[in-house]
Amino acid sequence: MEEKIIREELSKILIDDPTNYGKILELSSKLSSFDVQNVRFSVDAGIINRLGKELVGRQETAVSELVKNAYDADAKNVKLIYVNAWNKGGTLEIIDDGTGMNKEELVNGFMRLSSSDKIHNPISNNYQRIRAGRKGIGRFATQRLGDKLTIITQKEDLDYALKVSIDWDKFASDIDLSTISNSIEIIEKQKEQGTNLIIENLREGWSNATIKKVYRYTSDLLQPFPLSKEKKEKEKNKLDPGFKSSYYREFVSDENLIIDEEEAFLKNALAEIEGYVLEDGQGCWSLQSEKLNFPQEVFLIGKEKDLPESKFNFIKGVHFKCYYFIYETSLLPSQTMTFIKEVANERGGIRMYRNGFRVPPYGEKLNDWLGLDESTAKRVILSSHRNINFFGFVEITDESGLLFDETSSREGLFENDAFQELVNFTQRCLISAVIKIADLRGRKSTTGQRNWEKTENPSKKVDTAIEKIKEIFEEEEPNKDENSDSKKHSDKKEKFNKAFEEFKQAREEEKIEKQKLIEEINMLRILAALGLVIGEFVHEVKRFLPGFDTDTRFLKKAVKDYDEALNRVERLETNIKSFTAYTSYFDRAISRNVFRELEPIELRNAVNDFTDVVRKDLERSGIILHKPVYNDFDLDTIPMHPSEWSSILFNFYTNSKKAIKRKGVKGELFIKCGRENNNVYLEFSDNGDGISEKDEDKIFNAFFTTSSASGHHDIDSDSLSGTGLGLKILKDIIESYNGAIYVAETETNFSTTIRVEIPENIKNEQI
Repeated sequence: MEEKIIREELSKILIDDPTNYGKILELSSKLSSFDVQNVRFSVDAGIINRLGKELVGRQETAVSELVKNAYDADAKNVKLIYVNAWNKGGTLEIIDDGTGMNKEELVNGFMRLSSSDKIHNPISNNYQRIRAGRKGIGRFATQRLGDKLTIITQKEDLDYALKVSIDWDKFASDIDLSTISNSIEIIEKQKEQGTNLIIENLREGWSNATIKKVYRYTSDLLQPFPLSKEKKEKEKNKLDPGFKSSYYREFVSDENLIIDEEEAFLKNALAEIEGYVLEDGQGCWSLQSEKLNFPQEVFLIGKEKDLPESKFNFIKGVHFKCYYFIYETSLLPSQTMTFIKEVANERGGIRMYRNGFRVPPYGEKLNDWLGLDESTAKRVILSSHRNINFFGFVEITDESGLLFDETSSREGLFENDAFQELVNFTQRCLISAVIKIADLRGRKSTTGQRNWEKTENPSKKVDTAIEKIKEIFEEEEPNKDENSDSKKHSDKKEKFNKAFEEFKQAREEEKIEKQKLIEEINMLRILAALGLVIGEFVHEVKRFLPGFDTDTRFLKKAVKDYDEALNRVERLETNIKSFTAYTSYFDRAISRNVFRELEPIELRNAVNDFTDVVRKDLERSGIILHKPVYNDFDLDTIPMHPSEWSSILFNFYTNSKKAIKRKGVKGELFIKCGRENNNVYLEFSDNGDGISEKDEDKIFNAFFTTSSASGHHDIDSDSLSGTGLGLKILKDIIESYNGAIYVAETETNFSTTIRVEIPENIKNEQI
């Protein structure tokens, strides 16, 4: 009976009121419930509210999704205006100059849940941008932000605009989603193209700090400067001109600006660096800095390092531009520095554009295509020049693709002669500029910089002062006729001469100690260079490890019926795994040390990482490492370089292996950690040949060693082993953190125990 009534009502509506689509949908939905052969999914309108809260947890995330939608619509600019929005109840207007939407795009895109548009079209139409918005989040973001949404959108090829009004409060539970209608009307165009989103009755207030978070969340989309303006007019529509976002209070004006690229980045840069290669192949770079009071100046740079006018062969027309930052409180306000550094850690570096389009992965996080981080690690150039010190791009034009062609995987360019020349030019320009900036700031820029100390050598000044003191005293000889003062002066002179001789003797002893220190530094420089070589070696070896693994697995299958060969292949596989573990450990230690950031070290983690790596070597050497003992929890040191504990433990380990070998016994090692007197400690014990009591203090001195000198035919690397600097370096490291290292009372069954004490990390406790 009820079905018949609904059918009749639906028939009447279709005849009498055919444009009442909401009622038609409602009756059709009810009628479908009488289908006894089929069932259908239905959607409760309350899902909009749930999805808005579940998919978009924070208000800044919601707005960042709407900014990304503007980027996906090929907008060049998006403005966000917060009206009366310090507290909830205000209005947010988001205005972009993107391509806008027609009715079909609006209905099947924005108004359709789980739209497949970004699946079918992952690249934007005009500028070929990889779309950044998460699929379908934008519409829920607007619901998350406010009660009411108004959309005004217009396309370039239409002579009108569309206006849609959505009241999110209508999407209540127990109502079928399809029955809720939202008004749409045709209105006069407000601009050539673009979309305005007006979100009213904001659910939360907006502080400036929260607004700046939105900027940070979308900073990977931004280019804080335009690409080269020297483009052909016919190309202007297909080249990405960049994307900028600006945030305002109340209305658009300079006074009401909260943040944009200029506010966030450019005005805080220490310098602007630009480089280009002329059509004749002549390279140039320029530098300007308002903070250093240095107007723009142009310098020549040639392909050959010592010939500034030598010409580049492949990179004519190349152009790069970047902004340079040094993260020092004297150059950047602390809050601004924190913000810029956070963004720099995600997107600092030099990006690449080829024929107007971005070429990944150059300039992405951890991509060091210009070798800036690698150069910093070598410490030859002392001035800051890591990737995070730069925000910039390099632009190449190569329409034919003959010079700069992308690989088949689209993961970069072929590293041919043209690419190498590009890298060489860009890196040398940047480092030249960095050295110039160091000079302008009065800082030493390279380790090899000569005549840096413009003042007289301090040692020479001391010696000169000693001689002048003696001359002055001798000039004060009394007149021989003044017998009354003669004896008194003679006594004074005798005391002076005695003190002077003691002074000179101390000075000579100081010179001897200084010479020892110079020798120590020279050896440390050699070891540092060796460390860099190890870093390079580890980096190169990593490329071959996957091939080793593949080949050993193939060989095992190939010789599975030949026992002797199989045993050898399995032994090879074990050795490669051990070698891989060492490589990974040192690669991690070296990589983390490049960034030179301090962090608390949990001793259990340091010991566990170490034992994992040496396990295979212990088996091969026949040494037993007893289970470590931890006498407390939370064994965190004060902030240190992570690689320093790698150095400490490996130094102890290699010294113990030598001591065990010298004694000729089955080796045993034991590690114990704990907390005591506001310090955390680590004790490393072995059953080697021990340390004599008279040498317990000497072992931490530079060049003291129990190893024999290397033979004439030994390789160079062997000559560096046993230099007597290992424990001295560890002592310097540990004492730099107000810690201590010494020979401790040994554990039972062990002959030597070295103990390290480091201040514990004091955690802030809220009362």
